Amino acid sequence: MIQLGIQIGHLHPLFVHLPIGIIMLAFILEVYGRIRAKKSFSEVVEFTLLVAGITALLSLGTGWLLGEESGYDEDSLFLHRWMAVAFTVTTVLLYLVKRSKIGWVSKTYIPMFLMVLGLISLTGHFGGNMTHGEDYLFIEEQEEIVITNIQEAQVYAQVIQPILDDKCVSCHNANKAKGGLLMSNPNEITKGGDSGSLFDTISGEEHSLFLARVHLPLENEDHMPPKGKVQLTDNEKALLEWWIENKNCFECKVNELPREEKMIAVLSSLEKDTSAIAVLAKEAQEVPKEWILGVRSAGVSVQTLSAKNHLIAVSMASMDSITADQLELLEEYAPNIIEMDFGFSNFNDELMSSLSPFKNLLKLKLQHTKVTDAISEELNEFELLESLNLYGTAITDKLIFKLKDNKKLQNIYLWKTDVSTDGLVQLQKDLPGITIQQIGADVFKATVLDPPTIISEASFFSDSLKISIESLFDGTDVYYTLDGTVPTESSLKYDNDIILTTTANVKAIAVKKEWEPSFVTERTFIKNNIAYANVNLLSTPNEKYKGQKGKTLMDQKRGSTNFVDGNWLGFEGKHLDAIVELKEQNSISKVSIGALSAPASWIFYPTAFVVSVSNDGTSFKEIGRKNMGEEDPNAEVKLTFFDLDVTPTNAKYVKVSIKSPLKNPNWHTDPGGKSWIFIDEVVLN
Repeated sequence: MIQLGIQIGHLHPLFVHLPIGIIMLAFILEVYGRIRAKKSFSEVVEFTLLVAGITALLSLGTGWLLGEESGYDEDSLFLHRWMAVAFTVTTVLLYLVKRSKIGWVSKTYIPMFLMVLGLISLTGHFGGNMTHGEDYLFIEEQEEIVITNIQEAQVYAQVIQPILDDKCVSCHNANKAKGGLLMSNPNEITKGGDSGSLFDTISGEEHSLFLARVHLPLENEDHMPPKGKVQLTDNEKALLEWWIENKNCFECKVNELPREEKMIAVLSSLEKDTSAIAVLAKEAQEVPKEWILGVRSAGVSVQTLSAKNHLIAVSMASMDSITADQLELLEEYAPNIIEMDFGFSNFNDELMSSLSPFKNLLKLKLQHTKVTDAISEELNEFELLESLNLYGTAITDKLIFKLKDNKKLQNIYLWKTDVSTDGLVQLQKDLPGITIQQIGADVFKATVLDPPTIISEASFFSDSLKISIESLFDGTDVYYTLDGTVPTESSLKYDNDIILTTTANVKAIAVKKEWEPSFVTERTFIKNNIAYANVNLLSTPNEKYKGQKGKTLMDQKRGSTNFVDGNWLGFEGKHLDAIVELKEQNSISKVSIGALSAPASWIFYPTAFVVSVSNDGTSFKEIGRKNMGEEDPNAEVKLTFFDLDVTPTNAKYVKVSIKSPLKNPNWHTDPGGKSWIFIDEVVLN
């Protein structure tokens, strides 16, 4: 009989909110009717109070029966029950008073209505105490558990407890211990409840009591969490099983318990990237393609850092005419910009003030610019700054001493500055975690060498060309190759100038004892000994990227990664066809084209190019074709030459047909959109 009563009591959640809503409706109608002086509202209010009384009785009855179920705090249950009785009785009396025609009785109507509102508030409050705990109204926001290294995470405290707190503790706490079970701390969990220990395996069952309840059908009354509550996810179930099967260790770290491949994946999903770039990536809004193209047309190189986010790197390196107006163009999406490169430019103290909107800068390159110690205050505004390059500037200890407030700074480049050794030592004390790239300062640990610089007056030559290779670091050895292979310490060692007599792809590295070798630097030098008379473009380049039209292809000027530098011809959604007229008939044995790839800007390498020759400029014969195919997924900005060797053929005219992919590949952020090709040179040999 008691069980039947408890089953009926389970209807309490269905009725409990009805009298609350109906009483509030009656109060609103009463107030509105009195303000508008509408007597007709009196009957509506009277009927509403009748319904409120009936639902209050239903709520009281089912709630009383539900209270017979074990697990509730007796004091809280007592208060909630008798407040509910008081509320129900007063609601019924309120209905009777509303109907009464006796004058003195009617005068108690408003005070009694206010009493009903007070009682319903108290009744609900004590009910909330039972269900959610005594502090449910003023729960302090718990600090989110962030796992940055899952291997070192505490299994119970950081992995299991958050699941239990979220899905179990609301029914198994000090105020509402269903089944006599408390799950607020390890001692209570280990103790178990009325049915025994959670971790004991039930006879005939595969799992422990806890897991057996979790795996019961949702309709089963013993299923945990009960139907109507937020259920455990598959990953949460897997984590609980893994923990319990490994002896439910409360003190273990993740790396101390065995983990199968599936569990490694589940655990890894709990790890969060809290780096500044990850946080900014989540907050960054999408940047329209039109804005990017507009900024680029103003001469500013803008690249999205990844197809997965909307963060931006800006480069104005090597520009000798940077203006505040150009920087102002970037302000609309300043929160997205995390890298800025002004190296080897006219950037100065005055322009530094224009960077104040770019609060999210993580990397700032000012090498070989005209900045001085006067920029220290502006630098302090970049609270997230992690990398700062001041190599080759006029800064001194005065600026260094003020960098102590840049707590996030991890790397700083100070070679060829007026910073003293004392200044460097003080900076290391102020920012213990910083890595200072400074030659000759033995207080700093060795790091990766900067790559050497390949120096030459030109990239093209007709007979021979002298090149040299310099390293920024004293005591380094430089090794190089001329055929495009990656250099090692077994390659040619650089001692003197190199004389090139043929086309060469020069690659070099710097090596120093106890230092990591530098990255590879490379530069291509093209021999071009065939003179041309005219270039006829059969395809029209985009108006913004037309360079010197046909002359651009034969001017022996390489374009840079900044495709608005005037040395590129850009074609959107179409191929490039051009006819080169030679000054005199020549034997053609090799044709090369220079191309740019910048997928973030919808620019891709050509997929192929075809070479045809003629002696009359009308009838052409194909002599070679090179297929490059579609690019693999990448986000790099790079340029290269594609070479095609052909059977030596005499010709007066050479037609080059360069094939565009026409559309962005499927892996691109805008698949199917019109793609670009950018070509800077056609070289004949």
